[in-house]
This record gives sequence, structure tokens and C-alpha cells, in this order.
Amino acid sequence: MHIFYFFGDSITLGVNVLPKNSFYQLILDNLQEKFSVPPTKFYNLGACKNSSGEILARFDNEFSARNLPGSTPVFFLMCGVVDTMKFTDTPYCTPTESKDNYTSLIQKAKAKGQIIAISPSPVANEEQNQRLQELISVQEKICAENAVPYINIFPKLHNQEFIADLKDGVHPSEKGNELMAKAINTGLKNYLG
Repeated sequence: MHIFYFFGDSITLGVNVLPKNSFYQLILDNLQEKFSVPPTKFYNLGACKNSSGEILARFDNEFSARNLPGSTPVFFLMCGVVDTMKFTDTPYCTPTESKDNYTSLIQKAKAKGQIIAISPSPVANEEQNQRLQELISVQEKICAENAVPYINIFPKLHNQEFIADLKDGVHPSEKGNELMAKAINTGLKNYLG
């Protein structure tokens, strides 16, 4: 039995859309065509305002509360938007903190199962998008060093159609979630048999 764990922030959680319209649910629809349901299980473990540090801090507890002996865990990891946000004059996490958190998160997840890492999505603030692109380069390198697949959805979504759709400058509406799911599902074809 496969158990899919989607770890991330409020974008993964699906803030501002009904659950059925979230990119998470649209990916599940795709995965359900490839894996029998039941016995496959899916958990959306997105949480509002979670940086890579907060996701790392709750990872073991979230996993152990849901893990079943004999199951095959598959982790979807998506973080970075909160890391690069400026709630004050500086980003929430320094580049070094983000790198260290992400490295630890990848290594923890890899020790427990299969990982599909996904880049953060663009936001309406171009200064933050620059920080996101720098972070994505770091995440890609960490994943390559750990032999973990990385789906970079940022270039496909960094356009007027997606940016204009962001309801609050960060969270996509139904259309934006569809675009995210399409980009992720395209990448999944390379990694899931």
C-alpha cells in the first residue's frame, strides 16, 4: 500500500479555494488513475505560514502518526514561499537557514520513503520572485546531491496568466490551482511508474 504525504505551506493546504479545486486534489485525481484506491491513502499536510523550518520541526510527528507498517511512503515536499517572505525588513529565513532546513528535510524523508520535491510557485512580488529563483537553484542542487527528483514548476507559472490569478498576491484561485496541477502532473510522468 502506498501512502502519499503532501508537506508544505498554505499553498499546499489550498487556502482560498474549496478542497475539490486545490492542486492537491487535482494531483490526487491523477494519482488515483495509477494506484488503486483503496488501499492507497493521501494526506494533505500543508499548514499556513509554514517555512522549511516549521515543516522540518513537525515532519517526524506528522509522519509517525499516519505511518502504517508495511506501507510505501511517498512524500511530496513543497516549500519556500514563506522562507522568502519579508514580514519585516528581512526575509523570514536567511538563505543559509533555508538551505540547512531543506537539506535536513530531504534527508529525513529519504530515510523513510520516496520523495518528489516540488519548487515553490511564483508570487505577485517580483523582488520575492528573485529570492524564490535563488532558493530554487539551491533546492535543485540539494535534490541532485541526494538523488531526489525535483519538479521545477516556477518557470511554467511565472507568467501573467498565473500572477494575475493570485487572489492575495500569493495564493492561486481555482484557475491557478489547475495550472499548478498541470505543471506538477507533467513532471510526475517522469518519476512515477
